[in-house]
Amino acid sequence: PDAEANSINVTYTAAVGNSYANVSANIAALAQNSAFSVKVVNNGEAEVTLRLDVMAAGSLCVTSAKVNGKAIELNANEGAVVKIAAKREAVIEVAYGGDGAADQVLFMIDSCVWNDETVHSGDVTFSEMKLLAEKAEQPGEGETEQPEQPGEGETEQPEQPEQGGEEAGQPEQPEQPGEGETEQPEQPEQPGEGETEQPEADAGAVA
Repeated sequence: PDAEANSINVTYTAAVGNSYANVSANIAALAQNSAFSVKVVNNGEAEVTLRLDVMAAGSLCVTSAKVNGKAIELNANEGAVVKIAAKREAVIEVAYGGDGAADQVLFMIDSCVWNDETVHSGDVTFSEMKLLAEKAEQPGEGETEQPEQPGEGETEQPEQPEQGGEEAGQPEQPEQPGEGETEQPEQPEQPGEGETEQPEADAGAVA
């Protein structure tokens, strides 16, 4: 394996088609993610049948798979099974889940066909291995997130309008007369005592 290049090369000469011989890797970080991706190159002269499983405490937990971005069907009790032609490559992505924590990846190379008793040989390179879709952090067991509450003995009161004065939004009152005073209407001017108002004569009039 080449850790710096994130790759591993596997050569084999006596793989029986139904032996389920495999190359495995224990990866603790699988539990914090939900998908695994790998690029597989067939360096050999014959087609390779490859099976990719993700395991949780020894149990298969693959839920779906893609090859070169296209979804493929899964067989019962198997991970992703892919045929790769000679001198070709494929990017395989598997999603996984379930109750257990995923902890292992298995590669079965030319050894995963139940009725194949042929002996195979080949040369395969695995590279660009990635963990995908990191899981969101969940609250601790038995914990639920509560909204913030007021302090002990406190109750939240609605805001009240300000009281008194013009600032509190009170209407301005008209000015009132002083104590004992009443406001009298204005009286028209009266003629002096003993005087009577005479109509004005027309000056220069001729009888």
